Amino acid sequence: MIRAVLPMLFALTALLAVTLPAQAQVNILPEVRAGLSARGVTGTGNLLDPTSITDANVELLFAVPDLNAWAPLGELRPHLGATLNFRGQDSYGYAGLSWTFAAPIIPVFVEASLGAVARTSLFNAPQGDPARNPGCGFGARAAASLGVNLPAGTSLIATLEHLPDFGTCGAQARDNTNISLRLGFRF
Repeated sequence: MIRAVLPMLFALTALLAVTLPAQAQVNILPEVRAGLSARGVTGTGNLLDPTSITDANVELLFAVPDLNAWAPLGELRPHLGATLNFRGQDSYGYAGLSWTFAAPIIPVFVEASLGAVARTSLFNAPQGDPARNPGCGFGARAAASLGVNLPAGTSLIATLEHLPDFGTCGAQARDNTNISLRLGFRF
């Protein structure tokens, strides 16, 4: 498991190292988020049970100045993220577009995200397992977040994400719905 996680962390660190010097001129990476999540919240599991927290998440949100001209009510930003599992289930990376709407007076915001996901099961599942199907290894991701802006450019964000497999991982669709709590850091 550690061998699978280390290359992802190295790549994320390299990405941050490359983009941080460029931020002095153009702020292309205005926010980084990190936190923990619980898998399968649609099941009968208890979310207050600490054993249900099985993942760590890191997400980068980028700024594209021309993109916000299309979204007068909010901020439209591309995102790139990774979720690493601690308990032997598949980890995944995702990319897409997030729309953030901040309330005018109170420090609260809502966010909707759509994009694609790539799961590690495509590569590490046993031979012949339906998880190796390209439709199962790659899929869609939809997320909704509610956040509170805190002092010093930080925020606390609760996120509900849904990763449908559209029945490509076997005979029956196995949707994965997760909930997470993350801290955001704006630069």
